[in-house]
Amino acid sequence: MTNRSSLTLTALTLVAAGAFAPMAQASGFQLREQSPSSQGNAFAGVSAGGTDISAMFFNPAGMTQFSGMQLDLGATLIAPDAKMSNGVGTRTSALSAFPAYEPISGPSSHKNSAASKVAPSLYGMYSVSDDLKLGLSVNAPFGFVTEYDSNFVGRYHALKTDLKIIDVAPSLAYRINKEWSVGVALVARYADATLTNAVDFGLIGFPSTIPGTLDGAAKLTGNTWAYGYKAGITYQPNEKLRMGLAYHGAMNMTLKGNIAYTYSPYTTSTQLGYIQNTLGLKNGGGEAELNLPADASFGFDYKVSDTFSFQGEAALTTWSRFKQLDAKFNDNVAPQITHSLTEEHWRDTWFYSLGGIWKLNQAWTFRAGVAHDQGAVTDGYRTPRIPDGDRTWVSTGASYAFSKSFTVDIGYTHLFVKDSQLNLTTSASQTDPNFTRGNLTGDYKLSANVIAVGARFNF
Repeated sequence: MTNRSSLTLTALTLVAAGAFAPMAQASGFQLREQSPSSQGNAFAGVSAGGTDISAMFFNPAGMTQFSGMQLDLGATLIAPDAKMSNGVGTRTSALSAFPAYEPISGPSSHKNSAASKVAPSLYGMYSVSDDLKLGLSVNAPFGFVTEYDSNFVGRYHALKTDLKIIDVAPSLAYRINKEWSVGVALVARYADATLTNAVDFGLIGFPSTIPGTLDGAAKLTGNTWAYGYKAGITYQPNEKLRMGLAYHGAMNMTLKGNIAYTYSPYTTSTQLGYIQNTLGLKNGGGEAELNLPADASFGFDYKVSDTFSFQGEAALTTWSRFKQLDAKFNDNVAPQITHSLTEEHWRDTWFYSLGGIWKLNQAWTFRAGVAHDQGAVTDGYRTPRIPDGDRTWVSTGASYAFSKSFTVDIGYTHLFVKDSQLNLTTSASQTDPNFTRGNLTGDYKLSANVIAVGARFNF
């Protein structure tokens, strides 16, 4: 029979390191949707300056092509759909001494687990001179919510994941000459996360209990501030062609927070004492280091005629720098455990897009674009927190200028996401992060709709 005391490390990995890990999975939670106007042509050419000051999020140097004082307000509704089917959960074969070790109860399918959210954006620019621009942007560059029913077959892997990140970035751009401009931005980033999952206290809680009979839950909350930078250049060799190159620096964040447990109402005082005092699984604090990636992008905008222009964009996100997660716990959480290490297996991702802008008249402008966006998670390491996959964008949009000082933008994108699979397995080793979570397989059908609305003011 398995020694329950030796499961303490695995239990802490389950509720701490495993919970924080999804916050650094892939482009699946990276929100590129930061400009209602550029949404319409799938963000093609946005690193070359786009069509309004919202392009400063991608490349601060792009501000030099605009004049005066400007304000851009935007809101983007991101409505993902993630349906799971054919879900099967089993416990590790190392627990074969227990009659109930094999199946993990729960429905084999789940309705949409991804919640719709609105990502706001705000941009302001002040022209010190024709060549020097000051800007300020407020954005939500990352964020997602997934939530499963309490009886979900993968409940030991995930129940709720809620991540909110806000960036505040003062920017500066300078036109060196008619061809070259440079820009930089300081990024102040705030992150707040809440993550929950079920805990099989029947497995780890007391020597005589049976797995699955005393399910409880763990809730992990954390927040932090961190600081980074952006830099970029634009090059315009003639009136028809403009190009831009931008770099967003990598950022390391130390998430500090608390872990809290709830227990089954059927847990006896003896069992509770064993869980809290012998295993040390009780409410307390901790922290985890999170290494966020760098992002490099190149874009171009080519003016084919007075009424039509063609754009392209390519961006590389270095998710491979997230190699492992080291979660450290306060002594009161588990006196015999000081930290827990989880290996991660992300890959770098590419985003490509092509688009066009057609100016019908002084009031109306129309846009369209397509894009391909890679997911960073491979099948063997995909989790139900973010069932990420490669996706294809189809976008369209329009702008209407009521006057020279007021314009409204709208953009729409449908994301066709490649069907993906869960294939999480556990070994017989009690230090395996999935030992107490169990094996989980299943299929996901994914898609998303994005609707962006913005208003631009030129003073």
